Formats: sequence, structure tokens, C-alpha cells
Amino acid sequence: MNLKDLILKTRTYRRFNESHKIDNSTLEGFVDLARLSASGANRQPLKFLLYNTPKECEKVFPFIAWAGYLLDWAGPE
Repeated sequence: MNLKDLILKTRTYRRFNESHKIDNSTLEGFVDLARLSASGANRQPLKFLLYNTPKECEKVFPFIAWAGYLLDWAGPE
């Protein structure tokens, strides 16, 4: 599949199957790809933190505005 096909098929997902776990090395690979994406003067200004356990995610979720247009949904349970 080429990039155009991926972009045309992209959707915003708000619910996930939590029985399928993604290991840290896969997540680190995704972050590395994002890091290599174009940025002004190749400054790579973004910093990333990976949270991949339920305990870590519980610390972050209260600070995330989930699906702002879905007023009746507070985010993941």
C-alpha cells in the first residue's frame, strides 16, 4: 500500500481493542518515524514520552481532551 492509499483510508479512532497489546519497541519505531518526518530546518522540535501500561495511562488520561466534538463521551474507561 502506498502513502496516498494510507492517507485516504485514515480514520480517527476513539475506541481500541485493549486485548491487543503493542510492545514498546514497536511504539519506539513509530516515534522514530515521526521524528524523521519533515520539520522546519530539520529542528525536530517535538519531544515524545511513551506511556504503555494501564497505570501509566491513568496518570495521563485526565489531562487529555478526548474527542472534543463528542460532548457525551469522556474518553477511555
